[in-house]
Amino acid sequence: MKLNTGKIILESERLLFRLHTLDDMDDFCAMEQDPEVRRYVGGKPRTRVEAEDRFINGPMQPHDGFWAMWATTLKSNNQYVGRCGLYPHYNEAGEIIEGDASMGLYIAHQHWRKGYATEAGLALIRFGFNDHHLKRIVTTIDIENAVSVHVIEKLGFTLAQTEHGGHRSFYHYLLANPAYS
Repeated sequence: MKLNTGKIILESERLLFRLHTLDDMDDFCAMEQDPEVRRYVGGKPRTRVEAEDRFINGPMQPHDGFWAMWATTLKSNNQYVGRCGLYPHYNEAGEIIEGDASMGLYIAHQHWRKGYATEAGLALIRFGFNDHHLKRIVTTIDIENAVSVHVIEKLGFTLAQTEHGGHRSFYHYLLANPAYS
């Protein structure tokens, strides 16, 4: 198992974004097992074994140096509040779209309604546009997840399309870097 050192990637007023460490596994797994957190991102809670596998083999590990879902902790006490980050955006052929990133904001249930998702989103947008010169950031949200839709729209994202599926449908949002307009 190859895990990283917990290096800090980014910070905002109240939050630190860093690489995950083994010390984060219990908090990460608790989120994956929480029906409230999983309701809009997969439908059902994961088992502990499934959550551990996702922790070790999922998007928490850096891709090309920095792309990942980072442990998101409080600056004040290093408490794990979720995982947020930027990761590659793929086209329908499975190829990375250069200049694009997907953004994920997953906050643990007990930390909802404190503004952490909005704060994390703003930090990630600045990081993606200013430090990495991304042209666009995209995100996908279950159409039933009104709170996440509100956060994303507050961050300036616009609805690009609606995807209707079997038992779930999704909104696809995008935010263009004004420097490339």
